[in-house]
Amino acid sequence: MVDDAYKKLHPILSEVTQTYVELYTNRPNEKNRLELIKLEALLHEKLQKLQKVRDENE
Repeated sequence: MVDDAYKKLHPILSEVTQTYVELYTNRPNEKNRLELIKLEALLHEKLQKLQKVRDENE
């Protein structure tokens, strides 16, 4: 279970993490695992872009 303070500080990341956990737990097969790896890479890329924009605006 995720800490409430963490959920408040990082609501999107918290929900994405929960989704990954549910998908791995409820439907553990190779196709889902590969799809999750692709989604994780996409999420990482988007988060890097957001961080870059934030850093430029500070």
